[in-house]
Amino acid sequence: MTGALYRLRQTTAQHWGLYAAGLAAALLATGALAGRAIAGGPLLLTTTLALVAGALAYAVARELPSRKPDAAPRPLARERLHELELGLLLLVAAYALIHLTGGVRSFLYPLVYALASFLAILHRFRGNAILWFAAAVGLELLTGFVSAPGRASAIVTYHVVFLGFFAAGNALVLSSLVRRLRGDHAARVRGELLRMRREARDFRLLASQRPSASSSHGRALSRDREDVETQMAQGAVEGIHEQLRFTVELLRAALDLHGCAALWTDGDASPTLSIKAIACDDPEALAVGEALKTPGLLATTLRESRALRLSALGKRRPPYYRGPARVHELCAVPIIDAGGRTCGILCADRSQPRPFDDADEARLTAAAAHLVRVISQERAFTTIERDKYEQEQFYRASEQLGQALTLEDVYARTFAAIEAIADHDLAAFTAYDDRARTHEVLAVHAPAHAGEREAWRELARRLEGLQFADGPCLVSMALKNRHSMPAANGPFEPETVVFTPRTRLSRARSLLVLPLVRGEQALGAITLASEKPDRYPAATREMLRVISHQVAVSLQNARMYASMEARATTDGLTGLTNHRAFQERLATLHALAERSRQRFSLILTDIDHFKQVNDTHGHPVGDAVLKRVAAVLRGRSRKVDIVARYGGEEFVLVLPDTDAAGAELFANELREEVAAQTMTGDAGPFKVTISMGIASYPDDAEDRRELIERADQALYHCKRNGRNCVIRHDRMPRR
Repeated sequence: MTGALYRLRQTTAQHWGLYAAGLAAALLATGALAGRAIAGGPLLLTTTLALVAGALAYAVARELPSRKPDAAPRPLARERLHELELGLLLLVAAYALIHLTGGVRSFLYPLVYALASFLAILHRFRGNAILWFAAAVGLELLTGFVSAPGRASAIVTYHVVFLGFFAAGNALVLSSLVRRLRGDHAARVRGELLRMRREARDFRLLASQRPSASSSHGRALSRDREDVETQMAQGAVEGIHEQLRFTVELLRAALDLHGCAALWTDGDASPTLSIKAIACDDPEALAVGEALKTPGLLATTLRESRALRLSALGKRRPPYYRGPARVHELCAVPIIDAGGRTCGILCADRSQPRPFDDADEARLTAAAAHLVRVISQERAFTTIERDKYEQEQFYRASEQLGQALTLEDVYARTFAAIEAIADHDLAAFTAYDDRARTHEVLAVHAPAHAGEREAWRELARRLEGLQFADGPCLVSMALKNRHSMPAANGPFEPETVVFTPRTRLSRARSLLVLPLVRGEQALGAITLASEKPDRYPAATREMLRVISHQVAVSLQNARMYASMEARATTDGLTGLTNHRAFQERLATLHALAERSRQRFSLILTDIDHFKQVNDTHGHPVGDAVLKRVAAVLRGRSRKVDIVARYGGEEFVLVLPDTDAAGAELFANELREEVAAQTMTGDAGPFKVTISMGIASYPDDAEDRRELIERADQALYHCKRNGRNCVIRHDRMPRR
């Protein structure tokens, strides 16, 4: 009974909004119906409005963003429930106002149509929109029946049609508009990122210059990491553009030019030029867009990396002009980087027949060299920033792993650290048992960005808890060789056995198995899989290798911590909770019970005539008896129960959410099972019995020490009255 009440309280706390909306709807119906016969109707309607207003205020406050920066996101089911509650409360409030102001003739009736449009547009879960519409129809039936009983059907049909029209119309029109605006915004963001990425690649500010030729998805770094690098390079790109613009403007003024342009090449075998900066007296004649279809007159400069001077161009024109231009003289010098590669061309032209001389060419060459130095400096700064970013990732990963005390912490922090470094669709943590020569998958992680979510989720479910022996698989080979597998970055064959032949990673195109080794001891492995190729190049492997060493240390520390914690909290003979840990767990349960008024019962028991067992059969047999009794107590108990060795031959059980009657029934079952056990000793087989005393919180005592004392009194009474029985403190004879 107590457990049922507790569960009811929990359910009420979780679904209070639905209950408030239901109660408000009931009050609304009562007030509306009573308004036709008695004077209490408006009072009930006003009460409904007050109830809904309070519930709405709380619901709105609950939906405000949390001020805690590390607040955990709410589960999706709770988000759906909260949205449903808020909509129902708004509907009930609107109809309560309508009933108070005249029913179907109320001047506030358009509020319902506005509310229907509002809910239809802003809902996140389609099921909630359907439930809201059904609730609105029910409230319309109530309104029509109360306000116009003779014409209820016609009025309700009329209003429901309008409700559907407003809801569907606004949902279709405005939702389409919202989707289009979001799509346009996303397209602009993607376009800007692509432009910035192209600029950064042109200036060689990114570690990875272009996608792998084997796949449109194949990149040395993940798209997310490349976006981060692009954003880091944005300042450098803007700085380079500012220098380019300043240089061409300065050259145009200093050399009395008609136009000056800085063109850049993409470095391919058939290079394409693009305009990075240009200054001209005739902007209307310039080429549209950045990319130039052909180098035209500048092909020789690109091909031979030498300066070019042309006079009397006539109808010929540089490629950065789109139509007839007043260009008579042209001088172009290559922009050559530190590696001797021609990365661009600096062009100058004049409209007057005044040829360029050696001094002009020297100035242009010096300006080109200056641009190369500027770009080299920005490239160095970007490299430093990128290295700093990667070092920060390493530092965070090491810091997180260093704080892990439990095995679950090690798994979670390892997955978080790897996700910050390498792109993957699946990560699996396996442990290795050197004695049994078996592997076990302890944890599996599928990141939120995984492409084929359902396929990877299904694979993760199949892998959880998987056990397999050493054999011809990549995990075993990685541990035997103490080296990551496959040995080099390359295409992964889906038929390769990673764990077992029945769990092939058929969707994977990139795979990496990292052995976890501490000294000479093989602890396990981390397996990463991605559906995109070329995800684990040498640089990424090296970073993950360093992380794997830290993971191995953290894993060993966590195992040692778990072993020490078990020794500190577990009785070495019986495997039950020891006396100190029992007192701590009881204090925690008692504090919780004081807040929630939850009942619990405490059973204190000891083995009858245990000294006689030791004297007759010896202490080793006595230890075996303690283990057997402990096994019975542990085997019969629930996971939430506390089962501990209290001291000597005494044991204690704490049963949460259990009253005295339930504890008595359970204790008698334990007593009978122990009495049915047959023990063996040198003097022959024998049996033992136990005596048990019960005290319940809060009926027998509210203080936990007093509760233990009451249970001990019941046990002592049991021992004085024949043993092999169960006594509740509340049934002891009063003196």
